[in-house]
Amino acid sequence: MKKIIVGLMLSVSLLGLSACRKTATTQNDEIQKQETFTTSSNSSEAKKVIEKSSSSTSATNSEEPENNVTKNIWDSEKADALRLFIVNWSATMGQSYQEYQPQNNVNFYGLQLPDDVLENTQKQPMAVDNQIVSAEWSGNGESAAEYSIVAVYSDADTAAFAAKHVYFFAIHNNDPVVLTSMQNQGMPDGAFHFSQTENQELKNGFQNIVNPS
Repeated sequence: MKKIIVGLMLSVSLLGLSACRKTATTQNDEIQKQETFTTSSNSSEAKKVIEKSSSSTSATNSEEPENNVTKNIWDSEKADALRLFIVNWSATMGQSYQEYQPQNNVNFYGLQLPDDVLENTQKQPMAVDNQIVSAEWSGNGESAAEYSIVAVYSDADTAAFAAKHVYFFAIHNNDPVVLTSMQNQGMPDGAFHFSQTENQELKNGFQNIVNPS
């Protein structure tokens, strides 16, 4: 009888131990599931944050080139616009103008313009309103000189001897100016003299090309 009782007690103990182990195992499984879910959730959130940050960075980078774009004061498109303007303007003036540039000069009463008054090739000083100034040719409207010359036009090949004009289109202190001269002989200071044009149509035309509305 004692053996039966002992056996029953032993069986009960074994069943209890087995139940405890099963419970512990179940709890561990639940903990692992929770950790897996938490890790997965954290990874998902982290991925979202990274994607959002990457998207924001891409948007910023795509905007940077536009913000960094700088426009030149003068360029080939503006030069083309000036050519067309001069054709129309000269027709209204009853004159005929040709375009000139360094190494393709107009012979203006023996002076080769623009080369002979530019800083690097100068043979004669250039004066504006009776003041000696520095002038350089410029493809973008900028230079180290006081006047950045971007275009030259003259009717020297078609006008009467004493009625020839030469126009220097320039940028001075970031402003577009049109300089003109009809000088046909030497001056006491040895300079070739310009003054700003009084032709308002020509002045306005150049200003509108340089600084379009």
